[in-house]
Amino acid sequence: MAGEEKTEKATPKKRRDMREKEGSVLQSKEVGVAVSVLGLFAGLGVLAQYMFQMLMNCLSSMISNVGKEITPSVEFFSAMALEIVKICVLVIGPICAVGIIITILPVVAQTKGLFTTKALRPKFSRLNPLEGIKKLFSLESVVGIVKGLIEVTVIAVIVFTQIEGRLREIVRLIDTEPIQGVAYTAQSVFDIVMLIAVVLVFVAAGDYVFQWWQFEKKLKMSKQEIKDEYKQTEGDPQIKSKIKQKQREISQARMMDEVPKSDVVIRNPTHYAVALKYDPTIATSSPRVVAKGADALAMKIIEVAEQNDVYITENRPLARALYESVDVGKEIPPEMFRAVALVLTEMYAAKGTMPDIPQEALKKRN
Repeated sequence: MAGEEKTEKATPKKRRDMREKEGSVLQSKEVGVAVSVLGLFAGLGVLAQYMFQMLMNCLSSMISNVGKEITPSVEFFSAMALEIVKICVLVIGPICAVGIIITILPVVAQTKGLFTTKALRPKFSRLNPLEGIKKLFSLESVVGIVKGLIEVTVIAVIVFTQIEGRLREIVRLIDTEPIQGVAYTAQSVFDIVMLIAVVLVFVAAGDYVFQWWQFEKKLKMSKQEIKDEYKQTEGDPQIKSKIKQKQREISQARMMDEVPKSDVVIRNPTHYAVALKYDPTIATSSPRVVAKGADALAMKIIEVAEQNDVYITENRPLARALYESVDVGKEIPPEMFRAVALVLTEMYAAKGTMPDIPQEALKKRN
């Protein structure tokens, strides 16, 4: 039904389709930003001493070469280029590696490793100006603007208060050694950024909750959609019922074809009917149920048996036991051998015939 309210939680299939077909997953960009800033500057805090030491070693090496005679050549400039590359790799390589890892990690963690090109496909609905205007005034856009204003305001307040509190120390840097000035500046920047990172963590937590709420709202389904999905996955109940009915009819027709070939039908007296077939010429064989039924089907089995001169006897407990415990096409269990043997003996006596059992079969039975 068009326009039906979506109030039901998404089914596992809907979630799977949104992920695999649409490439839509719960993801907060603010979580990535917070983790990246926090991880990058935490990495700087750990690697700063190493980077500074490597940089000082490189500067010392360069200064020691000042004044030496240089012969310009291709080999010289190639060696210099390689040395510069080596310095860059040793000094900034580790922090670059940390930056790449912490940038990829939150994305992989949130998407659970999903890779899709769905977002890269052209979508002409994005060119619709009405859709663009609509997005500008959507709840997501309003929340994004408010979130941005809060971030800018809080960061500005942190930077201003931190710099204001350090003004006296900053002024005194003029009279300190350059290395001490660099160390103080680096430590101040690190402290400010870590405070900003803490704010970003709180913003990211709030944004993740909002994105989760939006995502769940987007996934919600109407009752009709759930019914349609059930029909697609499990099949229309009415069609399934008709198929099962047809299968039962075919099975019953095959079963009824076996009734004329049976040796005896045991009834109870109208509720249950079980047709048995027994081949005494096979030493290892046992009586086998070839047809069974209850109520109307039982009466049909009895009717067919009467039309084909199949021996019919009434034994209420045996008929019910055979009906409930033995499937069509299966041999009777050993605990029923004696009761069924009495029925077969009764049948042979009534017909005045005895089965022709080969001597080889008799020897195997003995």
